[in-house]
Amino acid sequence: MLEFDSSTLANMTAALDHGCKMLSGDVDTAGNRKRIGDAIIAAARSYKRSLPQLNEVAESEAAAILGHREGPFFIRLKPHWW
Repeated sequence: MLEFDSSTLANMTAALDHGCKMLSGDVDTAGNRKRIGDAIIAAARSYKRSLPQLNEVAESEAAAILGHREGPFFIRLKPHWW
């Protein structure tokens, strides 16, 4: 018996593709792709199974790989003394 239904598996696959598209160059590695996949699996196990939910997980993990703090669109603000 499979752990996830076919709809969830399709969403997980699409989210993995989405997250991996955010990687390029030296960070597009099998290890980083696995890291995104593992995050998606963990989310699906905690009942986050819709495509928007899984895309958010994939984006957050890709952003963490790329070194962003708050997702792919994190903006660093200047310190107040500037």
